[in-house]
Amino acid sequence: MEETRDWLVYSFLLDGKGGGRILDNSALKAWTPEQGTLWMHVDLDAHDARHWLENKSDIDELIIENILEEDEPRARCLAHGDGLYIVLRSINLNPGEEPDDMLPIRIWCEKNRIITMRTKPFVAARELERKLITNMGPVNVGGMLDEICSCILDVVVAEIADLEDLVDDIEAKIISEEDDDDVMSPLSEGRRKLSTIRRYLAPQRDAMDLIPRQLVSWLDKEERYQLRENAHRLTRILEDIDSLRERATINMEDLNSRFSEEIQRNFYTVSVIATLFMPLTFFTGLMGMNVGGIPLADHPYGFWILTGAFLFFTLILVLIFKKFKWL
Repeated sequence: MEETRDWLVYSFLLDGKGGGRILDNSALKAWTPEQGTLWMHVDLDAHDARHWLENKSDIDELIIENILEEDEPRARCLAHGDGLYIVLRSINLNPGEEPDDMLPIRIWCEKNRIITMRTKPFVAARELERKLITNMGPVNVGGMLDEICSCILDVVVAEIADLEDLVDDIEAKIISEEDDDDVMSPLSEGRRKLSTIRRYLAPQRDAMDLIPRQLVSWLDKEERYQLRENAHRLTRILEDIDSLRERATINMEDLNSRFSEEIQRNFYTVSVIATLFMPLTFFTGLMGMNVGGIPLADHPYGFWILTGAFLFFTLILVLIFKKFKWL
């Protein structure tokens, strides 16, 4: 679990063997690149994070301006000297939050130091911490960057799998012609989530594709290959999202078509019934006038004669409707 210490969430000194040890404030201040690779995880919402970045981080002012920009950052990769400034998006798994409200992750990488910056906790940092504590983590900055990208994509894949299960269940209900009233709302919500996630991941694909192309000294051939594979994996994820969105759209069109057909069928039934009773209503109104000369008014079987005539007339109308295939 993350332990918040003011602006610094935690810092690790990698041992080059997959593990690392947590540095306290005094050890962090005394760190030099010769000691090994340093990972710092910073909370940008902390009150003195800005002061540290501007005065003690040794990061160029241009990069600091990008880090501290108030507008919502888009995924991108910016090379500066022998360093990289990267912005990625991660699925929001924090309690009470919407997963598709994707969190921005700012990363500054240089030869012996990687700084990850967040405004809310994200799962990739916790996973990296766990791997380093159990001696199963990366050994350098390039490996750290690859682990972050891979973990972000793992979480995205899990979320897309849940949405795919939702679409599959709804398709099964549509095919089996079960009650459609309880599927339109979750289908619409799933489609909205897919659209939102894709909106964030589309520029992230370009950012991940740019990372291995940068001419920085600390990325070796193997690490560039792994980072390139992450970009290809994200492309496949976007293709899966597009496929799911298309399936969701087809299902919604199918449901809307069924609703429209049901409404038209109901209106048609009402129209036929109204048409059948329209002449009967006219005759009953005519016979009900309180004037002299009403036929069969004094006949002892007048009511039954008229009732039989009306039923016969109704039968004639039904036969006419069937002949013209209106019934």
